[in-house]
Amino acid sequence: MEENHGISQQLLFPQSLEFSAPDFEILKSLNEEIKSLGFDINIFGKNTFVINGIPAEAATMDAKELLEKMLENFKNTPGNFQTDKKDNLARSLAKITSIKTGKKLEKEEMGSMIDELFACEMPYSAPNGKPTIITLSLEDLEKRFQ
Repeated sequence: MEENHGISQQLLFPQSLEFSAPDFEILKSLNEEIKSLGFDINIFGKNTFVINGIPAEAATMDAKELLEKMLENFKNTPGNFQTDKKDNLARSLAKITSIKTGKKLEKEEMGSMIDELFACEMPYSAPNGKPTIITLSLEDLEKRFQ
């Protein structure tokens, strides 16, 4: 994203998505930032975008649903126009594509996820600011099982 080109998974069948006028204008103003995340999206008529590709990490998701959720997250983030647009959108994409609680993972997936975590610039906190790692002393651990 810092290099302004995300990896895109091209859709077999491009999808058109019509928005309300205000939402269309917001997306239009965010077009370059959205493309830097890996979206291949273009304006296609009045209040309509055509989606040709989505970020590779979201390849299993519905393109329309993904873009609509990102727009809603962007609109609902306090101070979204004052903060960095790219950062806001990247956090939104991370939240939407994150592994949900309760999903069972294979050992290889868990190992890969830990490797990717420590390859990050800031591995000790999630996009929402919560810690990703908690250190418990042996005494703390014993207290939890008494």
